[in-house]
Amino acid sequence: MAYTSVRPTVGGNRRVFDQGISNGASYDAYARRFQSRPPLMYKWISLATSAELAQLSMHITSEYNPALVAKLLSQGISDAVKGVLIEYNYIDKDYRSTYYSFYSKKGQYYRSDCVRLHFFDQTVKFDDANAALVCPDRELNDHYFGYMVLRPTGIATIGRTVLSPDIRKGAGRFIITADHKVHLLGYKLVIRGFPSMDQHVDISVCAHAACWSILRHYSERYNVHREYLVHEITIMAHEFNPGGLVPSKGLQIAHAERVFQEAGAFPIHIARNATTGTKDHPFYRQLIAYVESGFPLFAAMHSRRHAVALVGYEWRQPVKGHSGLRYAWDEVETLAVVDDNHLPYVSIPKSSGTPYAAEAVDAFIVALPEKVHYPADAVDRLAPALFTLGRAIGLPPKDDTIVRYFITTGSSYRHFAREHASEFDPKLLQYIMTLPYAQFIWVVEFSTEEQWANGRVEARAVIDATASLREQMPLWLFHSRTDALIFDRKQVGQIASGMGGLKLANIGHAGFSRMDRNLRPTQTK
Repeated sequence: MAYTSVRPTVGGNRRVFDQGISNGASYDAYARRFQSRPPLMYKWISLATSAELAQLSMHITSEYNPALVAKLLSQGISDAVKGVLIEYNYIDKDYRSTYYSFYSKKGQYYRSDCVRLHFFDQTVKFDDANAALVCPDRELNDHYFGYMVLRPTGIATIGRTVLSPDIRKGAGRFIITADHKVHLLGYKLVIRGFPSMDQHVDISVCAHAACWSILRHYSERYNVHREYLVHEITIMAHEFNPGGLVPSKGLQIAHAERVFQEAGAFPIHIARNATTGTKDHPFYRQLIAYVESGFPLFAAMHSRRHAVALVGYEWRQPVKGHSGLRYAWDEVETLAVVDDNHLPYVSIPKSSGTPYAAEAVDAFIVALPEKVHYPADAVDRLAPALFTLGRAIGLPPKDDTIVRYFITTGSSYRHFAREHASEFDPKLLQYIMTLPYAQFIWVVEFSTEEQWANGRVEARAVIDATASLREQMPLWLFHSRTDALIFDRKQVGQIASGMGGLKLANIGHAGFSRMDRNLRPTQTK
């Protein structure tokens, strides 16, 4: 209702509008509208099974395409979800960024507000009279599974979404996650997951969605990264404003690399050898190393004309009797991807033979911190060479060894060692705590076949991730259960002269615990 001014009536405190309201009776009618029930802002739906999500079509209008959304949810989330709170008139900053720059300029009318769905377990109920969420233990956050924004665009309506991997059917075992804050009805909730959304189709494509997902994860996970909205990413991909049509025509991997550069990251573009194809094993070993390091990857599948974000993996069941040196990639069963055509955490097989497999990835971009100078391909070349040096500490035979390597921080490595202090000789533990690591380090783990099956490690090398590619020995530490080599990196040029040996006491265990700290293990519900 449009109005221009408000003035008091003769009756005292009552006011009337200049436009058409000129007596007390009109005012009374107007006031009664607001003394009655307020407009609908929230709606609670109870579920016996996820199949009952079809009810969404009864409560959400067609421009949000609730029927398709309900179908995707019922197929993709577990029956642990027992309640959905529909939040109407939600202002979503990502949709607004495209609305003001694109949809508001179109001849067809588009709403400016969104709908947000919130997912809860069976312990949570909605008190409609008080607009409150109620659960017996008052720990609402423990019973919250995340949210999904629906855009009023008719097609590709799933917007910013963060779901717990625990409720995703078929999600991989280890997933890269961050804590995302949610404000709802005066509650401050936190959901741990990886962000996803559908591409807008008419202004952005799958590559934009993958870039957005990765950058939103970084902004939530690391304070040094700012938040980027969808429309900003469509602009960042080009040297000039591409307008409304150009982004929807596609995005090259070079454009995606530019997005990460503009966002202040330091991207590395790694492409598979065109001659060897899926037999380019170093390519895939680098891929899994970066994912295990907690870095989501922008992955290109040129044969599918598609791009996704790689965000996790799952090990296969241990296989015995394989001879020869093996790597972590050889033990991968599936990869987890965020694909704008699906709900997040799609699990795809490693090997080909299916239309959608990890081996379809033929290039990827990893957005690294500034302080990582020693890349995965250098570690891949160094790791087998360490067997020569490993004679001094008693590495297992090469034919019975599985090599795994990943990036972590020096502080995280110390924290892990402190948690497992009983596994370390006190002298070794003292060196782990006092060596002047750089902020980022590579950890290389060597396991026998039997140890791998039990999540154990025979030996570890700690490599300086800030080292130069020309360094012959970029190590801080190399140890097994019986011996250790300590490297002095305080003086440039020292190699053998800066290396000290350390005999370790037999602690009496079958190997060190494998270090799985960068990704969140899924707990199926």
